[in-house]
Amino acid sequence: MSLTDKQIFARRRTLALIVFALVVALIWGVSGLFAGSGDPVAQPSESVTKDAEPILELVECAPGVVLIEAFIGTEAGEERNSYAASANPALWYSATNTGIADCLFNVGARVTFFTITSGEETYWSSRDCNRTGLIDSTVTLKANQPLKSEPSVWLKVRSSSEGCGEGQPAVPTGGASFFIKAEVNGVISQNSQQFILN
Repeated sequence: MSLTDKQIFARRRTLALIVFALVVALIWGVSGLFAGSGDPVAQPSESVTKDAEPILELVECAPGVVLIEAFIGTEAGEERNSYAASANPALWYSATNTGIADCLFNVGARVTFFTITSGEETYWSSRDCNRTGLIDSTVTLKANQPLKSEPSVWLKVRSSSEGCGEGQPAVPTGGASFFIKAEVNGVISQNSQQFILN
């Protein structure tokens, strides 16, 4: 049984339409794959993720958390406990946050004091110095990371209401023994730092 020209033409036209429909569907599918859905809710944005992270705000160090240690040595910050007659000691301290979290602490010169004693007598106190213009300085104390102050030279003199530096009477030397204490923002050093002036 032979097909007429009309039947052959109809079959070819149907086949061409099917092929055309498949090509259109394929192109539409590929373009949709690369274009994406366009739905802004489909993936969480970076800003939403960042906003979800907790931000810890630094607070003042709690009482008893900061440890102050007094030191005496050279201007270069090397500890020394004995001094020749020609040498002037330098004083400094370290502040350590003994807690588990970083905190804020005032280490400014306005709230920092050194005291030098021998026996029951106070020979020198930085409270007697001219403290005009000294300011606060609040810093972040990292947990268990000591913060060291800059060494400051002591001229081996007494202090009084008249001052604490040049022009004041000299302290005893020739093997005299002294102790130094530091106080920073109300926290007093607990270490016993003894030194000798020859």
